[in-house]
Amino acid sequence: TAVAVSPSPIVLTENATTAVAVTATITDQNGCGNVISSGSIQFVLYRTSVAATSSCTFDGNACYTGYATFTVQASDTCDGGTDTSANVSTTIPVWYVADPTDSSSTFSADWWAGYVKAIDFSNASSAATSVTAVELNTLTGLTVTAAIGYGTLSSGQDTGSTNQTATTTNTGNSKIDIEFSGTDMSSSALTIAATNQRYGTSTAAYGSLSYQLTNTGTWRNINVYDATVTTTPSTSSTYWGIVAPTGTTAAAYTGTNTFTAVAQVGVGRQREPRGQPE
Repeated sequence: TAVAVSPSPIVLTENATTAVAVTATITDQNGCGNVISSGSIQFVLYRTSVAATSSCTFDGNACYTGYATFTVQASDTCDGGTDTSANVSTTIPVWYVADPTDSSSTFSADWWAGYVKAIDFSNASSAATSVTAVELNTLTGLTVTAAIGYGTLSSGQDTGSTNQTATTTNTGNSKIDIEFSGTDMSSSALTIAATNQRYGTSTAAYGSLSYQLTNTGTWRNINVYDATVTTTPSTSSTYWGIVAPTGTTAAAYTGTNTFTAVAQVGVGRQREPRGQPE
């Protein structure tokens, strides 16, 4: 009885797991030791439109099953037949791809629940499900390849058809677009304006790349889908070029391009920025 899930809401961690606790009170009129010491307990954490049974197939998006290791509250000894109840808990590592259920998500009609089944030494069993709605929040995030290196250019020369590739990986649970911005590149007092960089979603000669970089963020419809399994990241590539304006002094110029995740599923432009050296 008294199955509960915490924390509430569940706030995921980019590209990693987040610990979620499922707790329950186990009662056996012949003594809770019949379950705690001599039986077993099964735990499931699931999105509510997914069946929560012991046969539920593990799915990092919607169903976390197969958890049977638990801890007993320190004050619950289960050391005799008159000690009938114990509070137990397990911790389930929930992946960043888990389906969001907040108001902005596709699954806003659902919530996340815990299911606990206790089995005593004689194979008698009882199960219960949490009744308090626990939402799992939308997570927007991304990582991007370490650097864009344009190499050596002469004054007035552009990169032509030699594009540099930046690969973006979606590290959240929501389909995203990307907002791009960049600082002017500099070498001591010398600068090359950010607007001399161009980028696009397909390879092209410098002058034909679709977009010009600016100092302020500009949203682009890039469509980086959220991954459904952690073993197959969801990625998207952009292709970059630059021109060294006429009169540019030879030097090593550096700056930072920023890629910002923008959720698509009506989440009010939640952002997780990442800097990208050039």
